[in-house]
Amino acid sequence: MNAKLLAGVSVLALTLGACASKEPKPLVQTPEVKYKIAKVKAAVDIIPSWYKKMPDKEGSIFTVGSSTAPDLQLAVDIAILNGKVVLADRINGKLKAMTKQFIAKLGSSDIDSAVMSEVEKVVKNVIANVDVAGYNPTKIDVFPSGTQYRAFVLLEYSDKEAYKIIMNRMRKDRMVYSRLRSTEAWKDLEREVEKSEKKDEAQSLTNLEKVIKKNRAVTVEKPTT
Repeated sequence: MNAKLLAGVSVLALTLGACASKEPKPLVQTPEVKYKIAKVKAAVDIIPSWYKKMPDKEGSIFTVGSSTAPDLQLAVDIAILNGKVVLADRINGKLKAMTKQFIAKLGSSDIDSAVMSEVEKVVKNVIANVDVAGYNPTKIDVFPSGTQYRAFVLLEYSDKEAYKIIMNRMRKDRMVYSRLRSTEAWKDLEREVEKSEKKDEAQSLTNLEKVIKKNRAVTVEKPTT
């Protein structure tokens, strides 16, 4: 009995030893996996710094998107579309905060419950139909990715656009607008939009002055004859 048991153990040990000696090559060593690893590493190496850490700017919402496509413009378009999906969600949160503040201000004014109910209904509709048309692609980088193009985009959406969405939607409802336009909450909303527009206008003038000064600096006067 012991002899049979020892023989069985020996056969099992030899079988396991044979299996161990014939272990397949690690998957990492195959050409296909090596190629995929190199491709991933190359993709990671070209990621822009602003994609990993988005800018932090008061009064603005930022989001990023990326895409790979065989056509350059298609890669950029899909990257923007991917960024807009995330942007819509962030704008949604921004609008909720803004409208909550707006309704809280209305609560302290002479507005009856019927109008308040209508305002809340309008607000819910605004949030349910988030409009990201006011976005601005502030950065676009495109890199080769094998036989395709990889695009990275940074989208910016300002508070001004979010305020405008609320105001424009309220104005469409005449009954609500007629009751709101005289309230302090509405005036505050208008002031916020006006302040943002003036800030943008001032920034545009500053940028224009910089361009003019730069052009003057590089202009070389023609020698007089």
